[in-house]
Amino acid sequence: MAEIALYRKYRPQSFNHLVGQDNIRQTLLNAIKGGSISHAYLFCGPRGTGKTTTARLVAKAINCTDLQEGGEPCEKCEFCLGASDGRLIDLIEIDAASNRSIDEMRALKEKINFAPTRARAKVYIIDEVHMLSKDAFNALLKTLEEPPSHVYFILATTEAHKVLETIISRCQRFDFKRISIKSIVARLGYIAQQESVDAELDALELIARNVDGGLRDAIGLMDQLTSEGKLTYASVKESLGVAGFKAIEQLYSQIVEKDTAKALSTINEIYFDGYDLNQFAKDFLEFLRDQMLAAVKENDHAKTVLLVEMIDQFQWAYEIGRSAVIPQLPLEMAVIKICSVGVVSVEEKVEKKVSKKEETKSVPDEEEPLIVAEQEKADYVIDLSLESVKRNFPRILENIDNPAIKRSFQTGVVTKVTDAEITVSFATNFHLEKINNVQGHDVIERAFKKVFAKSVKLNCELGKVNIGHKEKANDAVDKAVADLGWEVSEG
Repeated sequence: MAEIALYRKYRPQSFNHLVGQDNIRQTLLNAIKGGSISHAYLFCGPRGTGKTTTARLVAKAINCTDLQEGGEPCEKCEFCLGASDGRLIDLIEIDAASNRSIDEMRALKEKINFAPTRARAKVYIIDEVHMLSKDAFNALLKTLEEPPSHVYFILATTEAHKVLETIISRCQRFDFKRISIKSIVARLGYIAQQESVDAELDALELIARNVDGGLRDAIGLMDQLTSEGKLTYASVKESLGVAGFKAIEQLYSQIVEKDTAKALSTINEIYFDGYDLNQFAKDFLEFLRDQMLAAVKENDHAKTVLLVEMIDQFQWAYEIGRSAVIPQLPLEMAVIKICSVGVVSVEEKVEKKVSKKEETKSVPDEEEPLIVAEQEKADYVIDLSLESVKRNFPRILENIDNPAIKRSFQTGVVTKVTDAEITVSFATNFHLEKINNVQGHDVIERAFKKVFAKSVKLNCELGKVNIGHKEKANDAVDKAVADLGWEVSEG
């Protein structure tokens, strides 16, 4: 007989063992104790965060014949045991990805009128409910409007935005959050103890950092990577193709120490060891963010400025790296800019700020905080210049959520940048008119604010912008489509 997978073996069988969803657990237990269980729930959230597991626990609680004082199912009655083993005929699980047509929903609508076979109530768990077709959604909606007293629905989805609002409005909604790294490591450590696995703490943490908050995936990886009762950092690092936390700390230290040669060597070692540089850049940015937040909390202004500059450069490197001909080049450029230019300019800013503080010592104490605050505010705003706007243009575009405005703005050329004004020239009236209105200005100015953390005023003009034949043809197509009243799609 095949050995059961760890994620199934250690699936929580009680609310008490549910990991990382404390608020949801308590709210549901209160409803169970108070006898106010809803006839329709919608569980939303990332994969592997406990949606289906929680749905089964609710189903147990509904049918348990010896419910415990705290609202927990007894785990001993035939209905609890049947639900745990998958034998309870009145607990029906439907995968909407493979049962998405209207026929399945019509069949469900006919069956729900029949009384439960053995249990007190029928519980339908519909997983990935967003996959249902429009007609199937409408059929489900009619079922949810007036369900029989013996029927309960629990819908689960990873993409709540695809579920019809009319469905959502008839359900009690719970949003499951990604499980913290600390909680995942603790759960993996517990499982390792139970299974007599000699697991290195660094190995468990590396797994936890690479599952995007999904406990099920973490347990599956641990099961897969454990060999002969051992789980080592080296084996996890090699299997996942990630450079690991030690390499991240090493590169960070080298950049802070302005050791350009060693930092470049570290990047090349990571690349030639076969690790994914895009994943490394993403992990490095997460590390820098944690460092920045800690520096802000500690009121360490010099370190905060440095980290803001590092994040800016490595964010650019991450975006460019996805299409780079030489994979390590964007990261190398980021290191060189910070070590040879960025750090010097940051230190100069800090020194100037300190000297200004020295000069204001003669000012009465009650006025000094206001003066210092104004200086600091000026120091920590990311530089807004023509060069930085051009360099960050892809990031500005990413923050424009209107496809038509985004496409038209992409044809413009930034010609002038002052302290709070951006001037953009367009080659055709068509694209100029798309941007030069209240909505266009609002969307673009908000995108600038997200990138530069500063409010700007947008000026648009018709100017001589050098565009090729292909772009001119695209303009003509866009105009023709717009004249027909269709939406100009992005891309």
